[in-house]
Amino acid sequence: MIFLSTPKAYSSYNEPLIYVFDTESTAPRNVELKIKNKETGQTIGRKRLYGVTYGEVDIAPYLRSAAQPTLPDFVAENSVVETSAQIKVVVEAEGVSSPSRTFIAAKVDLTEPYTPLMTQHLKRTIDRDEFDIVSFFSLPDIVVRVVVEYLGSDSRQIAITPPSGGQRAVAVSARGMGNVDAMRVTIYVDGEAMTTIDYQLRENLAGARRLAWLNRHHAPELYTFPLRKSVLVESTRKYMESQWGREAAALEKHGELKLLSAYEPRAQIEAISEILHSTRVWLVKGNNMQHLSLHTDRVLTAPCGEMGIVEVDVRAAREGEEL
Repeated sequence: MIFLSTPKAYSSYNEPLIYVFDTESTAPRNVELKIKNKETGQTIGRKRLYGVTYGEVDIAPYLRSAAQPTLPDFVAENSVVETSAQIKVVVEAEGVSSPSRTFIAAKVDLTEPYTPLMTQHLKRTIDRDEFDIVSFFSLPDIVVRVVVEYLGSDSRQIAITPPSGGQRAVAVSARGMGNVDAMRVTIYVDGEAMTTIDYQLRENLAGARRLAWLNRHHAPELYTFPLRKSVLVESTRKYMESQWGREAAALEKHGELKLLSAYEPRAQIEAISEILHSTRVWLVKGNNMQHLSLHTDRVLTAPCGEMGIVEVDVRAAREGEEL
């Protein structure tokens, strides 16, 4: 039993991941393949082929179930964020193991050592008490450093070095950094500046709400919607049938927000509109993440030349939670 071919490391599990094997026998037999998490030893899935001497299996569907990109309930500023966007696996059959491979959610050009995974523009506005997340892919043989500069009378900088290789995310914030007017985040790859994001620090309006979602790369994006158009509360009474007839059983209450973005350039509008396709959406409250559901099947935009506004309706994922 040998594996004739395996996918490249850091391929996306949102694309086919084909393993090809040969039993090295002329007599057909049944073969069971196990897909295992290399780090935990957990069996992710099994595939059984009947009467074969040669075969192939696509493990991507198993990985999509096992590795689901997300955000933690609490995010510490200026730190690496675990988004569960990658998984290291081996495939075993008849006592033979394939080489271990790490696969990621994003689809990237593996001939490039570094790929930014952010879709919003690189000039952003943020409140001093908010955090943002920068995301990227890097190959394991390079060193990536995320340098955060605070610009103002209390100028200073800090550096964060994420683990080498894979799909990574780093939270950055100006919270507690004193009298600073702006923040600049630069991603260095082997000492060379590759991506720079400039933040203007500005206090939010009272009704502003900051949302987080997963973009087309399955990487986190955050944006503060400065305007809240309305707050709706929908109540639904549940009933149960009993020997005495139909009786009230419970009252469900759901809070709903209608949020409007600032006027943004077209490219930024398109980036924010990806919230509609995200598998998960969160309301960011300080450093805590509250699960939301989108209560709309479309993103409304109000174009004005090359500028536009995004309007979305969101609802708390759990009954009774306040937005």
